[in-house]
Amino acid sequence: MEKNSFIEGLYKNAPYYCVGLISLIYIASSLILISKTGKSIYEIIGTGFISMVVGSLINGALRSVGVRRGEEDERMVQTLKNHADTVCEVSPYLDKLEEFCDNENKLAIKKIRVKILATAGLKYDDCFDENGVCKELLLTQDRKNRRKNRKITRAYHKAVNLKIKELTVDALTFDGGSSDNPFDFGKSKRDFSKSKNATDIITRVIMAVIFGYFGVTLVSEINFATIIWNALQIVMYITSGIIGMYSAYMWIVDDYRQGVMKKVDYLKRFVSSEIKK
Repeated sequence: MEKNSFIEGLYKNAPYYCVGLISLIYIASSLILISKTGKSIYEIIGTGFISMVVGSLINGALRSVGVRRGEEDERMVQTLKNHADTVCEVSPYLDKLEEFCDNENKLAIKKIRVKILATAGLKYDDCFDENGVCKELLLTQDRKNRRKNRKITRAYHKAVNLKIKELTVDALTFDGGSSDNPFDFGKSKRDFSKSKNATDIITRVIMAVIFGYFGVTLVSEINFATIIWNALQIVMYITSGIIGMYSAYMWIVDDYRQGVMKKVDYLKRFVSSEIKK
């Protein structure tokens, strides 16, 4: 319990730690003079790439810590347990879940269309029939109403062409996050990892190019200014990494967890409707 409390406190105070590190960077920068290095373009590219790779590795490592800690959070563990239990509760009625999803999709589309049409003063029943099929839009053709007609036409076509991420059986029974779309439960952990892996692949390619093209030689004298400058860069990368770690942690325990909770709500509503039949 004490360990969990310590970790919780660490994540809650992460922004303050970042502020402290940034402040230290600024103070330490007063110990050195920033000037042109005089390096060739190839040397600048080489050192810049190495710096970028190091920063990416630090950010990636700390981000993975944030994801792992988020998964271990008691709230996340309990939410996933609730979801798993609810899926088991739904299993006897799985053959009817697809029909439930179709009905929810129709209701959601109608609700959004009503809002879109209302902005132009249109009624839903004047534009769509009971099955959601669009009707012909009738407009008054005169100069006085041209501007109004353009607004009505835009709203009508927007409602007709409306596309949403539909609710599906797979979406309800597997994991994911949340967004403004009612049935978009956000990224799954696999999707989140894929989006970050793309960056990691690029980093590996850059690293291979750097170590394949550039070589190194030992400096004749120790340059403490360079050491301090490199140390400042590392501190900046660590600061950025802490922010990324905190962001990943909050994504897990907030967005991702909220999406799973939404799924539980839909599944429980489905079970409740089936039990009443």
